Amino acid sequence: MADFTRLTHVEVEALWPKREQVFAQDELDLAPNQVIDSSGIAFLVQWAKHTPNKRLTLHHASHNVRSLISTFHLEPLFVLAD
Repeated sequence: MADFTRLTHVEVEALWPKREQVFAQDELDLAPNQVIDSSGIAFLVQWAKHTPNKRLTLHHASHNVRSLISTFHLEPLFVLAD
């Protein structure tokens, strides 16, 4: 599985060709994540839309990630689990 320590435009560009493999999962542990930007959030949105139930479960989402999800009203796409 890919390394999600950083999820910025640089990492998203590298992950995009592998998205079929990444999107096969319906859960992601963000505990090791240190940096995420709007490209990272957009990648998570696309991932959520490709799951069977159109929701991606995020474990250990940081306050920053939770705030971005709330700010952009993306709650229907994510299950926040700790």
